[in-house]
Amino acid sequence: MKKSLMKLEIGGIFFIIAVSVFMQNLYSLCAGDAIGVIFGSVNQSIWETLKTLLLPYVLWGFIELLSLHLPLRRFTSAKVISLCYLGLSYLVIFTGIRLLNLEGEYILCFVFAVFCTCTSLYLSYRLMYSVLNLENLFYPAFFVLLLFAAFFFSFTPFPPHIFIFEDKLTGLYGIIPKKLDTGAIILDTLYYL
Repeated sequence: MKKSLMKLEIGGIFFIIAVSVFMQNLYSLCAGDAIGVIFGSVNQSIWETLKTLLLPYVLWGFIELLSLHLPLRRFTSAKVISLCYLGLSYLVIFTGIRLLNLEGEYILCFVFAVFCTCTSLYLSYRLMYSVLNLENLFYPAFFVLLLFAAFFFSFTPFPPHIFIFEDKLTGLYGIIPKKLDTGAIILDTLYYL
């Protein structure tokens, strides 16, 4: 069972990254349709990039659970802890990259997405076979999954006006209008300097 789970965790790296790249381009592929809004990345904000990593991670967890018939309570707790780690670590790293305004932001974000995915899958594997009593965390973990679903489906159409939801290129939040006057945004930015 341990070797089978390790193989699935390694396969999860490729699945999560491939689906994440697809989801980042889904909005433009769907020409702004509802499916692209719900599951794609509608702008270049930190949240929109992060949600394209989190959903494939949850989907891969379901695939692992159905494939190996693991103990539900322990597996759910381990996966939710590692999901929170994935979200927080990528959020901190991506925010640092944005604040430092580093060159090659997209390449760095991809490299750190792979790093965060690998470490979170390793964490879930280690938690699954640790001596910790994770079964007691099942109900809070299930609540966190429901909270994640609420955030996932509500923060794209109704984003809070904070830094992680702001599009880097336009300074707007949420869905960017199709006929956007970028010249006006540049002039507004220059005016406020």
